[in-house]
Amino acid sequence: MVELDIFYFYRLSMSVSSLTRIYDEGDVPISVAGPHLRLAKMALESLSTKLMQRVFPDSTSKAHEIVNIINRILPRTPSSPTVYEPYIPAVEILRIRQAISTFTIALETESKHRYVICVEDQRCLSAYTLVEKIEMCFPPEAWNTIDQHAKREFEESGKALSLERYTAAGFHALRGVECVIRQYLIDLTGSQPAKRDWGHYIQMLKQAGVDANLIAVLDNIRTLNRNPLMHPEDWLDIDDAIGVFNISHTAIARLAEGIQKALKSKNPVP
Repeated sequence: MVELDIFYFYRLSMSVSSLTRIYDEGDVPISVAGPHLRLAKMALESLSTKLMQRVFPDSTSKAHEIVNIINRILPRTPSSPTVYEPYIPAVEILRIRQAISTFTIALETESKHRYVICVEDQRCLSAYTLVEKIEMCFPPEAWNTIDQHAKREFEESGKALSLERYTAAGFHALRGVECVIRQYLIDLTGSQPAKRDWGHYIQMLKQAGVDANLIAVLDNIRTLNRNPLMHPEDWLDIDDAIGVFNISHTAIARLAEGIQKALKSKNPVP
């Protein structure tokens, strides 16, 4: 999946289409055609990024051909005024128009086989937050406390939720919670848990005297969300996914608070 600026194609079309208005069945003064040529050249050169070459390979190739034609014309522009204003031969302008026609067909053809998805807000969760600013869904202290593995899981959860892949969103959110549970247990015990099992995690937290409210939240997630979601027949809809995401948010806030306390007890302020 790649990110495309839809408005870029509007600017591109405006810049390139301006070239079609400078042909009048004869040679064209460089003072008339020059600004249009330079504007189109800048727009077409911006199409030659690695991303665009990957997404629109034929179109970028045709754009490069137009740029080459323009480059052959523009150097004829004198660097200082002369008595006679230079003209661009009509045949060159016609060649550009033909190249633009070929480019347009290529872009139209390739665009038909490219999917552009507009993500929508999911209830009260904005698409922008889910895709680009997932950290805004968490208290800053909590987000700064959890490790990179958990952050990556919640980033994936937000993107899946924005794309309406609700079961995947819940799955990644619960993986994120598990990452932070393990992080907390390492801080408490100094070693990895012996088993990758939520029941085992919760038992270890109980033995460590962790806050009962946190235990209750995690046990509810385990029995009501995590265990059922491991079965192939269980699928989430939008409200299920948002519910899992929200309860994961609560768990992360409580886990991060516990991690901070554990770290302070290990490194007391003198």
